[in-house]
Amino acid sequence: MNTAATTSRFRGRTGRRIAAALVAAAALSLGATACGPEDSGADSSGSSASAQPTSGSSSDNSGSQGQGGGKGHTAPPAADKGGANGGGNGGAKGGGTGGGGAANAGNHRMYVGTLKYLAPGKLTIKPESGDREQAFLVSNATRILGAAAICSDDGGTVSIGDDGYGTSKCTVEQLEKAAKTNSVTVRVTMNPKSGAAETVEEKYHP
Repeated sequence: MNTAATTSRFRGRTGRRIAAALVAAAALSLGATACGPEDSGADSSGSSASAQPTSGSSSDNSGSQGQGGGKGHTAPPAADKGGANGGGNGGAKGGGTGGGGAANAGNHRMYVGTLKYLAPGKLTIKPESGDREQAFLVSNATRILGAAAICSDDGGTVSIGDDGYGTSKCTVEQLEKAAKTNSVTVRVTMNPKSGAAETVEEKYHP
């Protein structure tokens, strides 16, 4: 038997086996590499799919909050309530001033009571209704109408209208002089913001 031929034959078979093993190993490594991205893709898609319900729930929550916000706006504002109360109170006060006292007339206030002197250009009126004494300012722009105590047309004749209040035009000096007597009843219409009297009318007492 030829030893050299036998050795080369064994080497040929061994070499083919080794080569086949290397090819198989390479194929396995390539297969594992190919499967890697697919597996990772599946994981990423799975994680993204699992994240979707979370985002959906947050949108649902935001939607419910929006509905809650809408319901909050349906409540009537406090300003509306105050306006309603103010209107009712103003109407009540305005309706009860016929007998003398204080009345609301838009941006004006009306008082009926005893005239008193406070300082030059500043007088007060004590309402007949017993309300708090109200100060007011007088000037040449104030319309002062006397019946007899403040002034009269001829200095002695009573001059009044159908409502019982004076019609004679008087001066601020005559008004202040009458106020110092604390015995003249007048009706004062004033602007509550400025405190200035627009008209002062003497109520005639026989």
